[in-house]
Order: sequence, then structure tokens, then C-alpha cells
Amino acid sequence: MVVAQMRASRIEVSQSAINQNVRVTMQTSHAKHMFLAIKANGYGHGLLEMAQAAKNAGVYGLAVAVVDEALAIRQAKLDMPILILGYTEPQYAEFLAQFQIITTVPSVSWLEEAQSFLTGNHPLLVSLAVDTGMNRIGMRTAAEVQAAVAVMQAHPNLFTWEGIMTHFATSDTAETDYFEMQLSRWHTVIDGLPCLPPMVHVANSGAAMYHADEVPTDFIRVGTVVYGWEPSGKELNPGTELVPAMSIKSALSFVKQIPAGEGVSYGHLYHTTNDEWIGTIPMGYGDGLTRTMRGYKILVGNEWCEIIGQIAMDQMMVRLPHAMPVGTPVTILGTNGTQTIDIWDVCAHCHLQPWEFANQLSDRLPRYLVD
Repeated sequence: MVVAQMRASRIEVSQSAINQNVRVTMQTSHAKHMFLAIKANGYGHGLLEMAQAAKNAGVYGLAVAVVDEALAIRQAKLDMPILILGYTEPQYAEFLAQFQIITTVPSVSWLEEAQSFLTGNHPLLVSLAVDTGMNRIGMRTAAEVQAAVAVMQAHPNLFTWEGIMTHFATSDTAETDYFEMQLSRWHTVIDGLPCLPPMVHVANSGAAMYHADEVPTDFIRVGTVVYGWEPSGKELNPGTELVPAMSIKSALSFVKQIPAGEGVSYGHLYHTTNDEWIGTIPMGYGDGLTRTMRGYKILVGNEWCEIIGQIAMDQMMVRLPHAMPVGTPVTILGTNGTQTIDIWDVCAHCHLQPWEFANQLSDRLPRYLVD
């Protein structure tokens, strides 16, 4: 998609917020090394912008979902460990080995199939996935893990056992029974292994923040918490130490006064009741904003203004309290310096979680790393 850099609409990512959230997460979890998940375009913040922000904050490594994301980071010359969390076809094993990308391996058969694609010039860095109850990918028994280790040990020129992991499905909820069951299954699988790899990583954001005394945290792999979003939706902690890193900014592109009885935008879901000043903002659902933001108040300058009418693909309208000049700054999310629009409030209005709202933002919006 084309990035629309020649208009005022944009996403700003706060480096100082990322720094703060990394510090809080590392201190709370007692972690020594952090992999920051920047998959899905950095949770909407921008893949490369978040990669750079992570490096600036002293983060150890980056976690992505797919090979293409890892390649984009390598092409940007960011020399950090990269871990692919999702499933990768074995046919790309040599490519992964060449670029020293740590690969999540879900089965013995995956290793066996990958052998035919590996040249031995560079060993593939392997992180074995153990499925303890997420029921997504991974091995479920100690016998499977031992068989996978045996394959790697039999072919040291092809494989390096770098890590082992599992993923907790409910580590960010008050109900702990399922978490404890997963943790028990994890110990059943790994406690009998004769050795472990350098990276034992099980702590996602929830486990890192709420179960640090129960799980290994030398290596953690987190996402939501570093973006400034309390992982439990503020159920377990108010998250006051976390700072949301994303702001969405724009500016008024057009201002007009229209008489009473006029309809605004598609379907005329809004009609003026008096002579009203209407401002147009060059951003819409084509940029990933949800139409359910209609009726929400955003900041135009320092004035709270309601989004009125249907949000269109490329533009939306607000009701202004008085005439305001074209070019007046608009804050849709984040702070204008004196007032703040909290992502939790926006998401409550839209019936979304912050990570859902942010991931919907399209590539058309430019991302900028600030402060």
C-alpha cells in the first residue's frame, strides 16, 4: 500500500513511552533478556519503527510472526536476534539459517523435512514449541521433544538447539486454574530432559507481569505491555506505570458553516439542528479507523469535538464549537500536550481491545518515532 506522507494524518510512536514500558516490564518480571513482539506491523505502530524503538530501549531481540517480517528487519540492517513465533514452511529453512533467524519448530516431522533444504553452511537456530494447552502448534509429550532433540544432535551441522517455549492462554486473567494446568504440563514435558537450550522462554506479557515467580523469566517475549497496554485490561492491575506509545494526529482540512436541517456524510445519520460549524479531517476507515468511532469526541486544538455522520473511507467530519482555521491540529488518540485521549476510552466506545484497534490501522498512515 502507498504511504500517504503528503497529508497531515499520521501515527506518532513515543520512544520515551517505549523506554518506560520496557523498564517497568523488565523490573516486574526480573527478566534478563526481552524479545519484543513487533509482528503485524508492530501491533499497528510500524514494524521498522518499533524495531528501531526496541533497539534504542536496549531490548535484546525481536519477535515476529512470519518470514517476511524477519527479512524486512534484516534488510533494514538491524542486527538483533529475531525469533519467528508462528509456523514457517520447512522449505524456507536454508533462508532462515542464512539470516540467523530463530525458528519455532512444532514437530519432529518438520525437522526431518527441513533437512532436505539445509546445506549445512549455516545451522538453523531452532526453538522447539511445546503445546501445553493453547492448542495452536507444538509438541505435547516429552517423547516428542526428546525425539526432536535427537534429530538435532544427530545433525549438528544443520541444527542448533537455541530455545524451547510454550504459550499461556490465560496468564492475564484472574482465573488461574488453566494457567496452573498448563504450567504443570510444561514441567511434565521438560523436567525429565537431560539438558535445556540457552533460551527457555514461556513468559508472554501476562506471565511476565503476573507470574514472574512461577515461570522462568531469564528470557521473556512480550508485546502488549511494552506498547503501554495493561495485559489484563486493567483487571489485575490499573497499569498506571505504563504509558501508551501511540498517538494518532491530523489537522483540519476544511471548515464550513451549514444551516439547520442539513445532513452530513453518507446516509445522513447526522442532521444539523442549528447553524453549525463543521470541520473535515483527512482520515477515514481506509486508514483503519473503525466507523464505530462516530459519536466519540476528539481534540481539535484544545476543543473537544464530536465525530458526526458516517466515517467515510478517506475523510470524517466533526462538529466544531465555532469557526476554526484550516490546519488546526487534531488529536484522535494520545495527547495534544495538555489533554489526553486514552486508548482504553476509545476502545470502550468501539467495543474493541487496544491491540485490536491498533492492528486495524492501515499502512497508508505514516508512522513516525518521536521524542
